[in-house]
Amino acid sequence: MSLFRVRAPRARQSVGGGREKSETPVDISLMLYLLASQLQAGLNLLTALEAMAQALPASAHSMSRALQEISALLAAGVPWGQAWEPYSGEPALRTLRQALGSVWEAGSPSASMLVHAAEQHRNYRRRHAERIAAQLSVSLVIPLGLCSLPAFIALSVVPLLLGLMPVLWS
Repeated sequence: MSLFRVRAPRARQSVGGGREKSETPVDISLMLYLLASQLQAGLNLLTALEAMAQALPASAHSMSRALQEISALLAAGVPWGQAWEPYSGEPALRTLRQALGSVWEAGSPSASMLVHAAEQHRNYRRRHAERIAAQLSVSLVIPLGLCSLPAFIALSVVPLLLGLMPVLWS
């Protein structure tokens, strides 16, 4: 089972700030489901984060490195907010921080909270994709109309008028 969606390689800003050739985007909702499974299996959140960081492939190196650094800081006793602060600009890690924060503060492995957060994130992504699709359909109306209207006139109206001309002139 893959944790990632594959996109065409492109340069993007990595979590640590440097440029990387091709960074595989991480499916956060799937990560939350996997973390919930780890918690249900009896792991604590810190161990689950470390295992997730190690399980990420080399193409998601910046995410893996960030999770390793965050779990190391948390293991050293750094407060939750301070451990995540260097990565507050990365949307994927910000989503993880919000979802995992309540589990960390509760002190108990609340897998159901993570499953709920994963479902919310997946629903948000689906609604966002639907909004983009709706905007695309509206923005394509004018170009398609401008392209198909002349073709309609040339292929149906003009031949019809040419066919009716002898009847109309007589």
